[in-house]
Amino acid sequence: MRNKSPHDEKYFMLLIDDFTRMCWVILLKFKDEAFEKFKIFKAMVENELELNIKCLRSDRGGEFISDGFLVYVRSMVLKGNYP
Repeated sequence: MRNKSPHDEKYFMLLIDDFTRMCWVILLKFKDEAFEKFKIFKAMVENELELNIKCLRSDRGGEFISDGFLVYVRSMVLKGNYP
């Protein structure tokens, strides 16, 4: 974003449910917060809906292909949370 938010967030992560088209905007002070914010989002959505996230797509931005993020997603696949 060109301007920071009132809480000094300069970046945002847009999450869209392809089925319902529901959108969530998560504000970030730094891009490296994306992984932790995604884990919080995932827990919130799966708890509220009692469904697992089945598919994850990204624009392949560096914050989404970090080693930690890739290990986390691979562990979800191995646990059977993804087809």
